[in-house]
Amino acid sequence: MTSTAPSRITSPTFDALADDWQRIYDSMPSSSAFDSLEWNRIWWEHFGGDSKLMLRSVLRENGTTAIIAPLRLDSNNDEGVCTFLGGTDLVDYLGFKHDAELRSEDVQDLLQSLYDDPEITALVLESLPEDSHTIHAVKEVAEGIGWDVHIWDEGVAPRIALPSSQEEYFSSLTKKHRHELRRKLRRLYNAGDIEQIEYKSPNEVADRMGDFIDLHRGSSIDKQEFMTVERERFFHEVAVTLAERDVTRLYFLTLNGENVATSIAFKIGATKYLYNSGYVPERSWLAVGLLNHAINILTSIDEGVKVYDFMRGDERYKYHLGAVDRRIYTVRLDKRQ
Repeated sequence: MTSTAPSRITSPTFDALADDWQRIYDSMPSSSAFDSLEWNRIWWEHFGGDSKLMLRSVLRENGTTAIIAPLRLDSNNDEGVCTFLGGTDLVDYLGFKHDAELRSEDVQDLLQSLYDDPEITALVLESLPEDSHTIHAVKEVAEGIGWDVHIWDEGVAPRIALPSSQEEYFSSLTKKHRHELRRKLRRLYNAGDIEQIEYKSPNEVADRMGDFIDLHRGSSIDKQEFMTVERERFFHEVAVTLAERDVTRLYFLTLNGENVATSIAFKIGATKYLYNSGYVPERSWLAVGLLNHAINILTSIDEGVKVYDFMRGDERYKYHLGAVDRRIYTVRLDKRQ
């Protein structure tokens, strides 16, 4: 099958896409930090390596950009597998970037152009939330082009639909979890002077990211191994860059002035995305890691946040705090033989 409108597909640079990317980002039904141009550009600069950047955009008849597909092809990959920018180690949600209307004919032209590319043998589209428009649009048109479609469950990303008051939140928890949370909060506040401090300006975030990294690394062997020097540089740059857009929220829970827990989140609209965290293991008897999140949930309610998204992972504490699973999928497209 040949493309119905090959001229509608372009291969622009990040800079050339800047205005259109921002317009699309602002109009997406639900956007996360991972959808921003800044995130994708910074990830590529840190982790692109020998991969081939394959940015693709689809133009509508009036010349406006309808879809942006930030893709990469590993030049050392004999299989010719094309994936989104960002790996599952650092990115929780992926997908095509598109405005409020994702038209099947636009997705068809994009997938046709990728099908016609001789370098590509397969597309592996990871980290797609269950309500992703990308999943539904790809399923609708891919097989007709000549792709074989395979979809599998990648895991869960629990989230909480927040009520309008703290009392309603406590009431939404199971009796056991409500009792446990209140008991742990009382014990924490009886232990000394407790404060949760928020930093969000670029200068504040830049100054405090070192403290965040230290607490994160000190939390466990797994987190120490995860936070490589390159990932530390990435965390720092992306946190400060997104702070310039008033997206980054950096939190420290203090006990008598000592940092005992920390977290970094991204606030976009009425949704707060918890990205990563850390705590002092010697203070674990006070459940400082859990309560740092709990206190942040309570203050988020007062701020008018409607969704608190814990993102990828099925850790038990998320469910103790009232989260409900949102499933994540991978869609793989292979050229039909």
